[in-house]
Amino acid sequence: MKTGTEMTSRINRTSVSRRALLGGATALLGLAAVPAWAEGIRNRVSMFRRTFPVQPDVADAEHLVGIVLRGREPVPDLIDLKLPLLAENGDSIPLSFDVRCSFEGNDYPKTVHIFVLGNPFPEVARYHYGPWNGSALTEMRFRMRQTSDVVLVAELADGRVATARQNVEVLLGACGG
Repeated sequence: MKTGTEMTSRINRTSVSRRALLGGATALLGLAAVPAWAEGIRNRVSMFRRTFPVQPDVADAEHLVGIVLRGREPVPDLIDLKLPLLAENGDSIPLSFDVRCSFEGNDYPKTVHIFVLGNPFPEVARYHYGPWNGSALTEMRFRMRQTSDVVLVAELADGRVATARQNVEVLLGACGG
């Protein structure tokens, strides 16, 4: 028969080894997450370094618009777009839009994408709405590198899409151009 001290020391050894095992397992899990974390940091830094030398590609930008449309035929005249035809400086272009919907049931825009086809990174904004918004009237400012088309694509909750497109002439470009 074992004495009380022998049992206590055995219990302490067991609990210490369990703690060590749990600590080791936690450390291994932490080490497994480090490469993914480091890769995310590397990708962000790499993207930051590429920000200005990237040249715009209008064909790639049109492809992005096509990806959002997914082959759906746009509903005409659903977006009211206000945008200047001429911008002296591309650093701050005013834009205002509204999507004509009732905001009842599924008649509201879920997402509105704003593309500037002549920018190195063409999608300059993405807005998300819900039926609680009551309106999609939105005003913003954005940058343009050069004269190009500005394209808005509204994805509605019922699956329809709407587009609006306007060319803006930029006299002095932004975006490192």
